[in-house]
Amino acid sequence: MKILIANYRYFVSSGPERYLFNITNHLEQRGHEVMPFSINYDKNLESPYSKYFVRPIGQGNEVYFDQHRQTPATIARTLSRLFYSPEVERAVGRMVDETQPDVAYILYYLKKLSPSLLVGIKKRGVPIVARLSDYGMFCPELHCLRDDKPCTLCLDGDLTHSIRHRCVKGSLAMSVLDAAARTVHKTQHYFDLIDTFVVTNTFMLEMMVAAGYPREKLVCLPTFTDLKRFTPPPADSKRDYIVCVGRLDRPKGVNILLDAMGKLRERGKAPQLKIAGAGHTASYVESLKEQVSQLGLENNVEFLGNVNADAIPDLLRGARCAVMPALWFENLPNTLVESLACGTPLVASDIGSLAVCVDDGVDGLLARPGDPVDLADKLERILVDDQLWRTLSDNARQSALTKYSPTSHVDGLLSILTPLAQKRGAQGTLSPPRFGT
Repeated sequence: MKILIANYRYFVSSGPERYLFNITNHLEQRGHEVMPFSINYDKNLESPYSKYFVRPIGQGNEVYFDQHRQTPATIARTLSRLFYSPEVERAVGRMVDETQPDVAYILYYLKKLSPSLLVGIKKRGVPIVARLSDYGMFCPELHCLRDDKPCTLCLDGDLTHSIRHRCVKGSLAMSVLDAAARTVHKTQHYFDLIDTFVVTNTFMLEMMVAAGYPREKLVCLPTFTDLKRFTPPPADSKRDYIVCVGRLDRPKGVNILLDAMGKLRERGKAPQLKIAGAGHTASYVESLKEQVSQLGLENNVEFLGNVNADAIPDLLRGARCAVMPALWFENLPNTLVESLACGTPLVASDIGSLAVCVDDGVDGLLARPGDPVDLADKLERILVDDQLWRTLSDNARQSALTKYSPTSHVDGLLSILTPLAQKRGAQGTLSPPRFGT
């Protein structure tokens, strides 16, 4: 089977890209041909299909919106990719014409590639499966988060809330533009072109149903991890620090974790904390370092920055527990699955996908989101209760083996892709769909 896989970055930036390359490897091992479509960034990995990639909105080294220089060309491309990009439609259409994929698997594409990606593919009769990595299908802010608390005001489709609260980058103008683009996308029925939505957890599935998406088009398929790379350490290994791995962005709640560390320090029980990752906003990262100083935790907290992917398994398997103090609903992060595979229990916020993916008291503990005292209490339990820790650790590895194996994920994905590809083969090229009707 020939599979077109689209994502707006073709280098590892965060979880979706790690998934992109992991699933590509596993599909290729099964004998399938995987053909990427993306944006031409300087950091991209080499690919024979890069000739089809489209220009970035700004320069090749400007990945994030706040890096874009505000030139007329950049502004024009930003608006085009937000609403509809003929350039993207032409580029992916040319790729489909010349490579003839059987099915398309879409990851991140909104705002950097636009729904024109879907049109360029579907006009040629190629079925589309889209995997969701955030709540952007119904939330302009993407995280369902406002003032550090969950917000679902736009779930019913009323985007005036996002304008009133300036949910997009804190900007009234950007919030208005985003709402206008979403209205265009809805009236043109672009998302009806998606045959199947893949979600990673049951919480996301129910949110999509509440937002009006047909349940019959939704499939829950948890992500996976390499169970041979991410393994528990020897039984007698020393595991005395705690670890937090992920982007250092405010929705991740790292500031709440530092406050909890301060509470543990007051109790005389502050462990070593290793924080791995970088942030999109330098001011937030600097505020975390200032917070460490103010709390007197300089000897307890280590900022590792971006950690090489090869070092992540050792970092996780050496930890007493991994902490996910998220303020937002999350979406089954890779770190959660990888920690479980290493036999490293989770202490996570009792919210959203974390609440349904961490089995409280079985393979981890859940803490009230945004509550540093409760988080400190849960961390202290794992630090001082060896029997509890051993039970959670054993169960964590078993959870990974049961729920998050590569074999079960790839089998599940192929059970979605294969019938669609076979249907396309039986029908041949379809007539172009009509939009705006």
